Amino acid sequence: MKKNENSIYDIVDENFMSNFSGKHIGFMKDYYYKVYYNFCRHIKKKILPQEVFFTNMRRRKIKLLQLCCPYCGHVVVIPVQGTIDELKSFNYCWSCGKSSATYNVFSQLSSLGRIGHFHAVGLKTIQTIYDEEEIKSLTYEVYHLEVVQLTSILEVILRDFFEAFIHINYFGVNDNYISNVINKSTGNDFMKIDKANQHYKKALNINLRSMIDDKTWFDLIDLVNIRNTIIHNNGMIDDKFKETKTFQRIQDCICGNLIFLDEKEINNYLKQVTQIADIIGKAFEDANSARTVRLF
Repeated sequence: MKKNENSIYDIVDENFMSNFSGKHIGFMKDYYYKVYYNFCRHIKKKILPQEVFFTNMRRRKIKLLQLCCPYCGHVVVIPVQGTIDELKSFNYCWSCGKSSATYNVFSQLSSLGRIGHFHAVGLKTIQTIYDEEEIKSLTYEVYHLEVVQLTSILEVILRDFFEAFIHINYFGVNDNYISNVINKSTGNDFMKIDKANQHYKKALNINLRSMIDDKTWFDLIDLVNIRNTIIHNNGMIDDKFKETKTFQRIQDCICGNLIFLDEKEINNYLKQVTQIADIIGKAFEDANSARTVRLF
């Protein structure tokens, strides 16, 4: 997942303009050029001819950003001076203050990455002091903490993108009302991908199961089941857990009634969480781009 992916702001460039066609593109060129023209007059900058302005748009000193917030319905074109990298700092709607679901997920994953880095540094230190069995015991809680955070990130991904999809389908409707309905109706269903998928299918006609492979699907189910054992049963496997398919799939991690994870398992679960974020994020970007074009 790339940090510069943002479903709230679009850079008005040739790629963005290609979404329009026929008489529509002529109207939009006039509209955007008028914003550019008035801004140049205001700051006393040289005004390029229209046909020139709409070529190599990303290299121009003055660029246009299209803000289209799916949450509050705020739509505005913003002329800015700066490089493409500098424009990536635009991450929040200046009307309601919300950020894109993509940016929120990226922030969560970055946080986990920093925590994992410090855990790895600590592990490297104790490897010189303790033997393998002692290290296994010492890292038991560390990897369990990372599982809990990964599960929280998965829930953020599935819930925030679902809410964002709902908002672009009901663009401009009061977001507090929609959010309250979502929270009341779905509870904590978005922690489990199979339950979340039911909401995606019923509300959005999106089948997440058909978008990811079997390994990713079952790994995400296992991740949550392991998390629930850690949180609700202090990490101890009970008879109920033994009846699950997760118990069969993670036999290599089980010792007695405990689940021992290592860096390999954590990296695998992180890979699967990142993959579902990329898949849903791409689907949302496509839907949101189409919605932005329909607004004009």
